[in-house]
Amino acid sequence: MSRISAPTFAPRLVSVRDESPAVRTFRFASPPGFSFVPGQFVLFHFEDDPKTWRAYSICSSPACAPEWFEVTVGMVGPFSDRLGALTPGGEHGLAARGPFGRWTYDGSPEHAVLVAGGTGVAPLRAMILSKVDRALPGKITLVCSARVPSALLYRAEHDTWRRAGVTVHATVTRPESAPDERWDGPVGRIDAARLRRVVADFDRAVFYLCGPGRMIADLRAALAAEGVPPGRLRFESWGDYADLI
Repeated sequence: MSRISAPTFAPRLVSVRDESPAVRTFRFASPPGFSFVPGQFVLFHFEDDPKTWRAYSICSSPACAPEWFEVTVGMVGPFSDRLGALTPGGEHGLAARGPFGRWTYDGSPEHAVLVAGGTGVAPLRAMILSKVDRALPGKITLVCSARVPSALLYRAEHDTWRRAGVTVHATVTRPESAPDERWDGPVGRIDAARLRRVVADFDRAVFYLCGPGRMIADLRAALAAEGVPPGRLRFESWGDYADLI
């Protein structure tokens, strides 16, 4: 990470909100001239620990980038714990670089099918908000999953996205592990068969995949077996992180 050449800035924390019991969204004031393309990420580190970097996808709308940007973080280790201890407005020795990344969405696909597991939905939210706020051409379908209903990130925004023309399919993979949480929707993992059922123009759509490494590897293989060519398959794998489904 240290070889990446990009200006470093000190992000000022504006606010924090809980997305689920173990996930938080952090809003930071943007440095002068900040902009990004949906799908890109920012690198963070603390000045007293310059060798420890973490990459977080930007999950907010590019339309807001001149003023602020957001990242959604799974609170799963020492770095995220330290990030979670920050208070808005203070000086915390946090440094950032970016944005980086070429796995991006510009609105050009006629139909983009965004597929995510767990916190992999974070950059897809930026793609959706970009289309909604900027009236980008092309259709979007979101297919997302989480272990339990309370872990479905941005669930409160789904109806707003639907009203804006985005098709949303959410599924829960382990509802039995949260018997006190009501869920009347689909259950089970996302696979190629499910995608064929919910995507009417499956054979023409462009698929954006983001999430745990095992999930993405399985979906890539399954979609290729279904005849999806490499040019219509775009993926971002985050490895086996804590919210692996």
